[in-house]
Amino acid sequence: MKKLITLLLLMIPSSALLSQAPVDTTVTLQNIEVQGIRFGGISSGEVKRLQVENNISSMPVSAAEAMRHIPSLTTDIEGGITFRGSTQAKTLLRGVPYGLLEEQSGDLLIQLPAFFFNQIEATAYPLIERMADGDAGMIDFSVSDPSDMPPVQVHLGAGWHERYNAGAAVHLQKNKFHFTGRYNYRQEFRERSFQKTTTNKTGTTAMNNNASARPEVHIADLEATYNPTEQDRISIYGLYHRMDYSRYGAINNTRTNPAGEVLNKMLRHRYNTQLQDAYAAEARWLHRFTNPNDRLEVVFNYNNFVYDEYNYFKNENPATNTTVAQDNLFIRQEKKNYYAAANYRKQLAGHLLLKAGYIGRFTREDYDTKANIMTDAGWAENRQKNNDFSFQRNIHTAYASIAKTWQQIEGEVGLQMEYATRKAADHSPDRFRLFPRLRLSYRTSDTDALSFSYLQRINRPLGKELNPFVDISDATHIIQGNPDLKDELVHVAEVNYTWSRPRFRLSPAFYFRYKTDRIMEVMQTNESQDIWRKENMGDSRIFGAELTASWSPSRLLSVGLAGNIFRDEIDGRTLGYDTRKSMTCWDTKATINLHITPTTELQIDGFYISDQLTAQGEIESRYTVNAGVSQYLMQRRLRLNLSLNNLFDSLEEVTTINTSALQMKQVRNRDARVAWLMISYSL
Repeated sequence: MKKLITLLLLMIPSSALLSQAPVDTTVTLQNIEVQGIRFGGISSGEVKRLQVENNISSMPVSAAEAMRHIPSLTTDIEGGITFRGSTQAKTLLRGVPYGLLEEQSGDLLIQLPAFFFNQIEATAYPLIERMADGDAGMIDFSVSDPSDMPPVQVHLGAGWHERYNAGAAVHLQKNKFHFTGRYNYRQEFRERSFQKTTTNKTGTTAMNNNASARPEVHIADLEATYNPTEQDRISIYGLYHRMDYSRYGAINNTRTNPAGEVLNKMLRHRYNTQLQDAYAAEARWLHRFTNPNDRLEVVFNYNNFVYDEYNYFKNENPATNTTVAQDNLFIRQEKKNYYAAANYRKQLAGHLLLKAGYIGRFTREDYDTKANIMTDAGWAENRQKNNDFSFQRNIHTAYASIAKTWQQIEGEVGLQMEYATRKAADHSPDRFRLFPRLRLSYRTSDTDALSFSYLQRINRPLGKELNPFVDISDATHIIQGNPDLKDELVHVAEVNYTWSRPRFRLSPAFYFRYKTDRIMEVMQTNESQDIWRKENMGDSRIFGAELTASWSPSRLLSVGLAGNIFRDEIDGRTLGYDTRKSMTCWDTKATINLHITPTTELQIDGFYISDQLTAQGEIESRYTVNAGVSQYLMQRRLRLNLSLNNLFDSLEEVTTINTSALQMKQVRNRDARVAWLMISYSL
C-alpha cells in the first residue's frame, strides 16, 4: 500500500516543483529571457532554482531535505549529494568553494536549517566565472536579496526526537549602508542503525551497530554593504559555524568460518566526540561603468575549517562481560582556503559581450592522528596508527569568452586556461590544462528556447582521499586514501528545450558525460578488515534524459513533476570486477500544492530512486513521501508550519556487492520519521 501511494504520486516523470500560485514575471534561462509565468519553488530549464521558504514540507527541516526538490538531484541519509547520477557536483557558498562543503559536507547538510541559505541553484553549465570543478555541474547556496526581506525575522521550532531550533535575521538600511545579520541554533537527537554481512573465501563477518548522537549546531553570518557612489558597491562578509556532538555505538562483530562455526565474537563499544569549527571572511568590490552592462567585480575570501574527533574504544567479550582491550584515537583535520577572483565584462559593438578574468584557489590541508592502546603498564602510544599528513593545492585560472546575439540566436565560445600544482607526500605533479566551452541557443518564440552546450570539466581528489593512512575511526566504514589518484577529466554535452505557456511549462533535456580515470570507491578485504579505497576505474559514459514539467490549472492548485533517466557505464579493472558493467538508473519526484484558503497552504511531495550502480555492486531502490501545511496569520506576518518527513520510514539504504571473491550486504538507516513545527514572525 505504501509503495502504491508513492507510485501514484510519482507516476509521471517530469518537473519544476511548485509551492504557490503562479505570478506574471520574467525568467532568465542562462542568458535567455523568457516572458511568461514563473512558478514558486523551482524554475525549470538549464538553471534550476529553489526558493526554500516556498517548499512547505522541507522548509523547517534541513538543507539535505530541501535539495531533494531540485530535478535530478537526490541526497542520501548521510547528506551525500547525487546530481544527474554523479556524486561529484561542486558545491559552493555564495559562488565560493569552502572547505566546510567538502568531505564533511554531509554532516553540515543534514543539520543546516533549510531556510538559512534559502536559495539553492543547480546548473550543468556554470558561468565561465566559476572554476571548472564538478563533472555534473555546480550547486550554489545563497540568500535572497535583503531588500526583499522584512527588517526582522524570528524562527522558533520543535520536532520529534528532541529537536529544537531558534533563529533570527535582521536587515537594516541607512543611507548608503546596508547590514544583514543572521543566527541560528539547532539541537537534535539522531539515531542510526547499521548492519553489514561480508563473505569471502575465509568465512563470514557480521557487523551490527546502533548508535545515537545529540548534535548542537550554531551558525551565524554578517554582511555589511556600502555604496560610496552609484557605480560602486563594497561589501564585507563573515561566517561562523560550529557543530558539537557526542555519540555512543555498540558494534557487534561475529566471525564464522566457511563451515559456519563461530571463530570470534566481540562487542566493541565506541564513545565518540566530534567538533567542527568553520569561519570565513570575505571582501567584494563591484564597479559598474557608464554602460550598465559593463562591470568589474573583485572577490577575496578566506575560509578555515577544523575537524576534531576523539574516539574511545572498549572491546568486550559478550560471553563473560569482561573487557579484553581498550584503545583510543584522536583525529584533527584543518583546511585553509584562499580564494581570489577578478571578473570583467564589457558590452561591445555588434551585440558582443566580452568576459575575461582570473580565478585563484590556494588550499592547505593538515591531518594529524594519534592513537594509544591500554597495556598492563597503562596507556601506551600506538605508533602504527599514528599519522601526520599535509596536502597543498594551488590553482590559477585565466579565462575569456565572447557571446553574441543575432535576433533569436545567441552563442558563446570561451576558454579557461588552468595551471595547477599539487603536493601530497612525494607526489607533486604540476598540470596545465585547457577547458573549452561552447553554447548555442535559439529562441523559437517569446516563451520557448532551444539550446546546446558543451564544456570540459574536472574532478580533483581531496587531500583526505590521497592520504595513504587507514582511518579506523568508524569501524562500519574503514577507509584508506590513495596517493596515486589521478584527476578525472570530463566532457559534458547537453541539449535543452523550454516550452512555456501561461499555466504550463515543459523542459526536456538530453545530456552526455564522458570521463577518463573515473574515481570510485572499492571495497577490499585485508586481514579480515573491509577497507574502502578510492581507485581510478578507467573511463565511463553516462547518457541521460531529464524531463521537468509544471502545471497550475488554477490559483488554488499547482503540480510539479520531475524525472531523470540515465545509462551509467563503467570500464575498469579490479579484483572480482568485470571489465565493463552498466545499468539503467532513474529517479522521479512530484509535488502537489493546494491553496486551501488564502492563508492556508498544503504540500505533498515525494521521490523514488531506482537501483544505482557502484563499482562492485549496486544500491537498492528507495523512496519517500513528505507532507507540510502552512497557516498565515496577522496579515501573513506570522507563519505556522508543520512538516512530516519520511512518512513510511522508506529511506533505508541497502548496498550489495556480489562478485566471485566477495559478497556483501550493507543496510543503514537513521531517523525513521521526523516532524517539525515551526513558528516564524516577520516585522
